[in-house]
Amino acid sequence: MWQILRRNPQALYWSLGLHLFFALLMLLGAHLDRPTLDPASKARVVKATIVSERAIEAMADTLDAGQAASGKDAASVDSEAEARARQAAEAERQRLADEAQAKAKAEAERLAAESRRQAELKAQREAEQQRLAEEAAQAKAEAERRRAEQEAQRQAEAARLAAEAEARRQAQEAARRQAEEQRLAEEARRRAEQAQRAAEEAARQQAEQLARQQAEEQRAAEEARRQAEAERLRAEEEAKRMASERERIRQEMERRAAEEAAQRKAAEAERQRQIAEEAARLAEQEERRLAEEEAQRRKQQAAESQRSAAEAQRALEEELQSALESERLSQEVDRYVPVIRDRVRSFWVRPSTVDKDLSTTVSVRLIPGGDVVPGSVRVVSSSGNVAYDQSVIAAVYSASPLQVPSGPAFESFREFNFTFSP
Repeated sequence: MWQILRRNPQALYWSLGLHLFFALLMLLGAHLDRPTLDPASKARVVKATIVSERAIEAMADTLDAGQAASGKDAASVDSEAEARARQAAEAERQRLADEAQAKAKAEAERLAAESRRQAELKAQREAEQQRLAEEAAQAKAEAERRRAEQEAQRQAEAARLAAEAEARRQAQEAARRQAEEQRLAEEARRRAEQAQRAAEEAARQQAEQLARQQAEEQRAAEEARRQAEAERLRAEEEAKRMASERERIRQEMERRAAEEAAQRKAAEAERQRQIAEEAARLAEQEERRLAEEEAQRRKQQAAESQRSAAEAQRALEEELQSALESERLSQEVDRYVPVIRDRVRSFWVRPSTVDKDLSTTVSVRLIPGGDVVPGSVRVVSSSGNVAYDQSVIAAVYSASPLQVPSGPAFESFREFNFTFSP
């Protein structure tokens, strides 16, 4: 054999190459130590190549072809030795192929078992994960249920507290509304009483003032008449006194004239006559002056009395005219109030909660023409039913414009209180 190898060294090389190749296959396919698998780690996949008999035969054919190509010069070698070498190589090749096939089959079985074990471990892990997930889901569901129960209890408690608070608030609001309505009713009653007392006081004061004025006018007229009578008496006394004084002066002058006439005789008589004439003239002038002054004084007194009487009469007439005008305006106002009430009643809608007749008083402000001033209608005396009061306010606004008089009579409707009952 060594001779064959010396003659054909390429066969040695090919034989060594095949042995090394098969040894490499054995090393790659050998299971030296089975590693401990971690369930949490992934299975490692080992790639193994199974060499079939056909591939080994192809490699042998290639070797034979190489030997044939390189051994053309050794054609003269002994055919028996060459056949034995070929048989030995073929037997070795067959052995190596069988070993490689067995190792490959064993490795395939080992890998299949490892794959099955990994699949079982994976299935166990998945089952464990599913169990843990189910337990987590159950725990989460239980926590959610408990949280929902706690939330429901909390909401129920909050609802109960809110209901109690709302009930207390409604009770307080009802008490406050009742107290407010009572206060408004008391305020309205008090205002009505004050208004009535004020009206009675105004009427009393007006009557007293009118009585005082009439008494004063009567006293003034009586005083004027008395003064006129006193002046007349004084004038008559003065006239009598002046007449007596003139008579005394005349007698005195006559006496003096007689004395002078007796003393001076004719010349003195002429002078006495002239003096008498002068005295008579002076007396006549004085009498005329006194008479004119008396007449002027009487005329002035009469004019003053007439003026005082005229002023008193005019004041009385004006007072009477004012009273008549007030009476006329009152009658005209009384005439329009039912018309306004009927118009408001035609627009009034009875609330469903009102089951009996009520009465409420509202304050209304109008502009000329009867239009209701927006936002001016307010309750002065409540009926005790808020819905009824609001329905009356709405009816007043809906009935606008209201029928009202024009001129001075409208001033009574510029702002007035209106009592409405169905």
